[in-house]
Amino acid sequence: MSKDKYSRKFCVAPMMGYTTPHARKLYRILSQKTFLFTEMIAASTMLHSKTKDLIIENDLQNPIALQVGGSDIDDLALCSKIAKSYNYDEINLNVGCPSKAVQKGSFGACLMQDKKLVRACLETMQNASDIEVTMKCRIGLGNDLNYDYFSTFIDEIVQSGINIIYVHARNAILNGISPKGNRSIPRLNYEFVKKIKKEHPHVQFILNGGIDSLDKAYALSKEHDGVMLGRLIQNNPFCLGKVDKLFFSFKGEKNLNKKIILDYFNYIKPKIGNDSIFRLLSPLLQIFFGIPDSKKLKTEIHQQIKDQEIDNLESLFLQFINLQKKSILS
Repeated sequence: MSKDKYSRKFCVAPMMGYTTPHARKLYRILSQKTFLFTEMIAASTMLHSKTKDLIIENDLQNPIALQVGGSDIDDLALCSKIAKSYNYDEINLNVGCPSKAVQKGSFGACLMQDKKLVRACLETMQNASDIEVTMKCRIGLGNDLNYDYFSTFIDEIVQSGINIIYVHARNAILNGISPKGNRSIPRLNYEFVKKIKKEHPHVQFILNGGIDSLDKAYALSKEHDGVMLGRLIQNNPFCLGKVDKLFFSFKGEKNLNKKIILDYFNYIKPKIGNDSIFRLLSPLLQIFFGIPDSKKLKTEIHQQIKDQEIDNLESLFLQFINLQKKSILS
């Protein structure tokens, strides 16, 4: 039985280098209901890195999952306890990343070749803590789609007792293409996800892959237990301001305004000196997504970042908001 109380109707995918604690804070300012994910964090990093707090801090970002990469059962049990102690709502095992570096560490998509090990990992993680344990996977490996392979894998996994599985509805190709290529070259097959849901109606299957607009996400959320988006949010996080109204029937949208900028700067100002100013500000730089003639302001902001002029930077972003409002009204 699931211990979880949160909706996963709309989730932000774990993205290496992007879903940092700072980006997640901005996402939470923009949407109260979106289910968030950390970057994938290797179990060894979580257990041994002296700077792990810069990666796994959770500053009131709930509902949120910590995604871990690993296959050592003892390590994953400890990670489960850490996730609980950092007030995460869920720990998610990555069984979908195809990168060479991840394969060398014996985790990610290559684990789909050893379904009994994945089941054992998930069982151990559940036994270690009362946190919700979930998995993210692909629909298969290699160039050829094979539903029987996917079905047999999921049949084994659900025996672990997990109730939530995120599915990137493409195969993972472990050799010959890059992780970026793996997000677009293997063809999508949403029907596999619909079919597996019919076989396991008690399990939530959250759909990921190829969802490039909120309208498409909303339509798919009517056909599936939930949707997970990555690159759209990476490119334009401010679209999250529409999510609570569209997906969760909240009144009103959270349009880009001064309060969002001020709230975010109030969050990052105490962190200057403990983390790089570029890492702190990079989530906010996507404010210029799709804006014509923003090059001059971008150049000015990058110079201010180099000079670490945080108050001037705050003024520049607020000035940009004012200009946008004027252009809308004129």
